[in-house]
Order: sequence, then C-alpha cells, then structure tokens
Amino acid sequence: MLKFVPNIITALRILLAFLFIPFFLQGKFVWTLVVFFVAAISDFLDGYIARKFKVTSKFGAMMDPVADKILMFVSYLLFAYERIIPYYLATVVILRDVLILAVVIICFIKKVKLRFSPIISSKINTAVQLAFVVLVLTCKTFSINLSLDVFVLFVCGMTIYSGLDYARRYKWIKDELCS
Repeated sequence: MLKFVPNIITALRILLAFLFIPFFLQGKFVWTLVVFFVAAISDFLDGYIARKFKVTSKFGAMMDPVADKILMFVSYLLFAYERIIPYYLATVVILRDVLILAVVIICFIKKVKLRFSPIISSKINTAVQLAFVVLVLTCKTFSINLSLDVFVLFVCGMTIYSGLDYARRYKWIKDELCS
C-alpha cells in the first residue's frame, strides 16, 4: 500500500491546483494561500516518501513535475489575468517549461535517450517562482500594498537565465535530433 502513497499525493496536488482557482477568483486569499502551502508541502512529501521507502515509479517520475507545472501555470495565469503581474511574466514562466517539455517529447518520439537532470539554476528558479507566488498571495491575504516591479523583473530574469542554462548544458540534444 505504501508504494502508492507518493502517487496519490501527486494526484492530490493536481487537484489542489484546480482548487486554487475558485478560491483565488472569489477573493478567498487565506484559503488560496493555504491550498498553495499544502500543495508545496505535498511536493516535498511525495518525493521524500518515494526516496525514503524506495517506492519510486514511472508514474511519479512523470507526473510529479507535471503537477508542479500545473500549480505554477495556474498561479501565474491567474496573477496575469487579475493584472497583478504583467502578461509577459506569465508568458516567460510558461514558455520556458513548455519548451523544455517539447524537447522531452521530441526526444521521446525520436527515441533519443535523454540524460536529463535538473540543474542548479533550475532549482533556484523554482524556488524563486514559488517564493514570488507566496509573496503575491501574502500581499493579497493581508492587504499589503507592495510594488512587485523589482520582484517581477527578478523572477523574469531568473526564468530566462534558467532556460538559457538548460539550452547551453543540453545543446548535445540538438546535435542528436538533427543527425
């Protein structure tokens, strides 16, 4: 039974991402923040359980990052929709991940064996993007009037840097795909 727990937690995180939407749109920011924190904690928890008890799975390896991206996409799209952040930031955040996903899919289709692992700039980028979501939700929850301009530029810059770092480190994929 324990072997299914990380996958169940991952699936619940996807549901939480969609629960985030009505809470946010209804202005229930305390609940939105709670949902986001629970989702963030579940991301740590499912990975910890999978590694600690050696119950990793192909489903978990594939769906864990998808669940993370759904939560981030929902957050940034809602923030842009509500004009909390500029649309370009949501576009940059989503486009980076879509491009990485496209490369993975193309490699899968062309049967190119990926030696693909997260890089430090990506881990920092994820932390920065998550912290920004928490900052925005905290400001909304407690009616804090804070200019987000510097934070927006920092998140945007970090996201672009991380995407370019992936492109630089994994340029061998282009050679494999074009040969």
